[in-house]
Amino acid sequence: MIDLKMIFIITTLLGGLFLTTSVIASLLNRKRFNEICQLYKEKFGSLPDAVVLFENVNSLYYEGAYGIKTQFIFMPLLWNKSSILTKNDDKDFIRGLPKRIIRPFYVEAFLGLISIVFFVIAGILMLAIKHGWM
Repeated sequence: MIDLKMIFIITTLLGGLFLTTSVIASLLNRKRFNEICQLYKEKFGSLPDAVVLFENVNSLYYEGAYGIKTQFIFMPLLWNKSSILTKNDDKDFIRGLPKRIIRPFYVEAFLGLISIVFFVIAGILMLAIKHGWM
């Protein structure tokens, strides 16, 4: 018989591992983020206001601020749309940056998504254990 408690523990640990690697990836992307900001300023004159407001925030301090700050990068990369926080039509600019700069942001997003999937599965397993579904 399948031991749901053990599967729950393993799933939770995997979710935590992927979350930790996503946070590490966001810390490593700080240099690339600054590089994108510099290129953005050269192209459009200034950064979006939200980026300036949360410029020195990373994912260890406040996840929401980090998400807002990096949204002008992730929206064009993941959804092929300009961020609602920018007044510029910058999606082609962000998507056209060199792969060495934007590829690590794809990795960061992928790691974060995988961690969310594992935590959702862990939550379902927790409900199954609590209610005796299996």
